[in-house]
This record gives sequence, C-alpha cells and structure tokens, in this order.
Amino acid sequence: MEKQQYHFERELERYSSKPLREAIFLIVKNAIIEGKLLPGDRVTEDDLANKCNCSRTPVREALRKLEQEGLLMVKPGIGMEIAPINFELLKQEFEIREVLEAFAVAKACELITEDGIRELEWSTEKMIKTLKTNDFIRGTHLNIEFHQMIYSYSGNYFMKKFTDSLWLSMRISFLSIQGEGTVRPFDSAWYKERTNEHLQLIEAFRERDKEKAVQTIKKHVNENYIHHTTFMEYL
Repeated sequence: MEKQQYHFERELERYSSKPLREAIFLIVKNAIIEGKLLPGDRVTEDDLANKCNCSRTPVREALRKLEQEGLLMVKPGIGMEIAPINFELLKQEFEIREVLEAFAVAKACELITEDGIRELEWSTEKMIKTLKTNDFIRGTHLNIEFHQMIYSYSGNYFMKKFTDSLWLSMRISFLSIQGEGTVRPFDSAWYKERTNEHLQLIEAFRERDKEKAVQTIKKHVNENYIHHTTFMEYL
C-alpha cells in the first residue's frame, strides 16, 4: 500500500489556535487514521520536533497521549511505532457504536430542527457527488461529518466526547480506500448503499419516526462492521 504524503507544517497552521502539544497530538492522530502513517512505521521525538520546529517536550506529551489511546506502541530495542489494527478492539468499537448511535438518532428525532435536517441533506448531496467522481477519501470525511452532526443533534454533551474515541473503524475505512488495486477492489456499490441509508435516516428525522431511525442506524452500523471485518482479512 502506497503511503500518502502528510504535510506537518500545513497542519500546524490548521491547528494554530490550539496548544502545541494538542496540535501535534491531533496531527499525528489524523495521519494515522487517514493512512498517512501505517502500522509498523517508526515515530521519533526528534523527527517530529524537527517537522514541527519545536522542542521535544510538547512532542513527548502528544506521543504519550497517542500511546494511551492505543495508536502508538513501544517496542523494546526499537522505539515507538504505529500500532497494528486489533480485531477484538474493532468488534468492541462496533458494539458500543450501535448503542450510542441508536441513542443519538432517537434523540435527534425529538430535537432536530428543519435547519438541521437541511444540513444533513446538504452533507449527503456532497457525498453523492463524491461517488460520481470516485473521490472516496473526500466521501469518507463527509461521512464522518454526517455522523458527527447527528451526535450534536442528539443534544447530549457527552456523545461527542465518547465518539471521539471511536477512531478504529475510521482508520480501516481510509486504509481500505487507499488500498484499492493493491489490497482488494473498493466496492463503490457498497458505498452507495450506505449513502442511501443516510437518506433514509433523514426521512425518519423529518417524520419524527424513532423506530425507523433506530432500525436504519442499526443496519448501517452492522453493514459497516461486516465490511470492515472483511477488509481485515486482507491485511
């Protein structure tokens, strides 16, 4: 799988409003999730400090947090490297996602406004356009955005905090897209089916139909689980 370039200087500008240790944490985390840093890649304090033009202290703090989240691991005699993907953790993530997202869509049926529904429609329209251009990386970002909007429409302060920790399935999504042609063909028909489920969710929100929304999101999560576990067989 070909590794994509990641421009730390540009990303530092993006997170310039945040404390440096948090900015470095987010930059490296995004690079791992998006497949710019692959399992087994080495990460050193000196290299990151040079890339970010800073001392090793904020880098050390960022790497410690990444290790706590399971994205990095220390290998004796080798140093720190990007952690492999853990199948059991993936299973656990989808188990909790089904519970959290069923709760989120049920609450959104009660609380979502017409403006909120329109935002979900715009997001889905953009996703449909990415299908036509085969820009699945952009589409994956839009998919994440769609689900994050639903979390916010649930009105629950803790939803976003909990779901920020559910990064493993996103990581596999990006790897599966970037592995096209080298790992296995990316299934655009599958992607289209999941986008149609977004449209069904929007319809359920407009109708304030909790049962339909919960059934749709559970199917959505389950189909994602099957897709991701199938891809794991190719890694």
